Amino acid sequence: MKLTYWLLAGLFASTSLYAQDAAAQNIEMRYSTLYSKLKQNVKEGHDDVKIALFLLNQQDGSVCQIHKGSMRKDEHFEELVIPENNELSVPIDSNLRQANPDVTFVIDDGITCDVSMQVIAKNEYGTSIEQSEVAKLVPQMNQLLSDLGGMFSGWFMPDVEGVVVHFDNGDTKVIELSSLAVGETVSFSQPAVKVTPWIPQA
Repeated sequence: MKLTYWLLAGLFASTSLYAQDAAAQNIEMRYSTLYSKLKQNVKEGHDDVKIALFLLNQQDGSVCQIHKGSMRKDEHFEELVIPENNELSVPIDSNLRQANPDVTFVIDDGITCDVSMQVIAKNEYGTSIEQSEVAKLVPQMNQLLSDLGGMFSGWFMPDVEGVVVHFDNGDTKVIELSSLAVGETVSFSQPAVKVTPWIPQA
C-alpha cells in the first residue's frame, strides 16, 4: 500500500483523529518503530509463523483491548483494521517507512499498557492441533527467533521444542513435540486464541 492510496481526511480530520469519549486514551507511535520489528514477517523461511505486537496491561499481563487504530501523515489518513486478538497490525511497506506516519491506537483510559513482541502461529487451530502442525511450526519458530537474534543468537538462545497454546480465559497448555506420536491430535476444551513457542527452562 503506497502513501498515495491513503484516504484523504480533508477538513474533517483537521481537528481530531476521531470522536472518542473521555474514558479512552491514545497510544501514539511512529510507523518506523513498528516497521523495524514487523519487517521480519516478509522474509522467507517461516511462512506459518510471524512477529506480532500487542499492548499488555502492566497490572495483570492481559492483552489491552484496542478500540480503534489509524495512521496519519499531514493530510493523509487511514483507519486500521484491528483483529479480534487486538494485535497491533499495520501494513508492511517501504513507502510507508519513508513517509513514517504517526500511528495511533485507542485503548481504555486509566490503564498502563506496554508493547510486547511475540512469535505466534498465523493459523487458527480451534479446539485441536495435530502433531504434523506442531512439527511444522517448531523449526519455523526457531528460524524466526534466530533471524531476530542475529548471527550470534545460536550461541546463547535455546531451541524451541514445542508450542504453548493460549486460551481466552488466560489458561495455557504446553505441547512438547517430542512427546507427540506421529499422527497424534491434541484436543482442547475451548478454542485456542494464540499459539506461541515453547522453550524449555534451563
